[in-house]
Amino acid sequence: MNRLTAPCFIASRLVAPFLLLLAVTVHAADESGVGSLDARPLAELASYPEFRAPAQVVAREEARIAAEVAARVVDMPVREGEAIARGKLLVQLDDAAYRIELDRVRAQLALIDSRISLARAQLDQARALAQRDFISADGLRIRETELGVLERERDAALAARAAAELALARTRIVAPFDGVVRERRVAVGELAAVGAPLLVFAATGDAEVRAQVPSMHIDSLRAAPEWTLAAGGREHALQLQRISPLLDVAGQTREAIFRGDAELSPGLGGELRWRSGTPHLPAGFVQERKGALGAWVMQDGVPVFRVLPQAQAGRAVAVDWAGDTLIVDEGRFALGLDAQTAGAGASGGAQ
Repeated sequence: MNRLTAPCFIASRLVAPFLLLLAVTVHAADESGVGSLDARPLAELASYPEFRAPAQVVAREEARIAAEVAARVVDMPVREGEAIARGKLLVQLDDAAYRIELDRVRAQLALIDSRISLARAQLDQARALAQRDFISADGLRIRETELGVLERERDAALAARAAAELALARTRIVAPFDGVVRERRVAVGELAAVGAPLLVFAATGDAEVRAQVPSMHIDSLRAAPEWTLAAGGREHALQLQRISPLLDVAGQTREAIFRGDAELSPGLGGELRWRSGTPHLPAGFVQERKGALGAWVMQDGVPVFRVLPQAQAGRAVAVDWAGDTLIVDEGRFALGLDAQTAGAGASGGAQ
């Protein structure tokens, strides 16, 4: 070896290992059909889908007030849509007959009290005579029995008086809570029968928002950080109170009850809105491999296919992965394809 050829020989020995490594890398890439891969963190890709459900503001209390006694309506000082405070008069029924009945019961009670006073005086006299043997033991027992009967009659008269007072009180119908007259069903002069509806009275405070939520979205509803009602061109913040355990058979929905602000009026309709608190992987990253749906993630620098049992083709899927999980982006469609599939795709592209 001369001086001219020695440097060339040394250079060829240094370059040869790099050429061999490059050949192996290219060969491996050719076998898998995968070029360079690009991965992005889940926090950058994740979406938090918004869910919606029809909702309506309803009064927390709504009473269909009916007559408890039969009488003619003599006064209805309230009108539909009028706000009434608790205890204010709603309907006044004719109470003349009930006042007469109460006076009769009171008179009967007074008569019994007089008879009791007389019976007690006669019993005291009989006891004094019995001590001197001027009256028999049977005569004394008769006096005691007469007093006992009168006392029981007085108990019955007291009960009759309480019933008469209650019937008289029921001729005056007052508001059971702060509210608004929604509907009047009788007018002054009409005869109200027992159980006949007189008016519909709805509470104005503590209105509730009720929404029909599909059963499949109940979990996301519970986990949502906040809920809003879109109604009347505005959005109102809500607080979840409870979710009914009953399932509507026809719509497969469950009722969710919320509490809103004071500006919500019963009868207002709108839309309940909430965002999922769970990150969702976009549908474009969900692929099928060997009959299972999943996504490619980088694990220790190697792409790994994670199966997502709850995934559906063409829809974003909820995942419980950490936000820094690297999701394979560019080059993901070629991962996991065998050589035969890749060859068929190449031949199809050549045609």
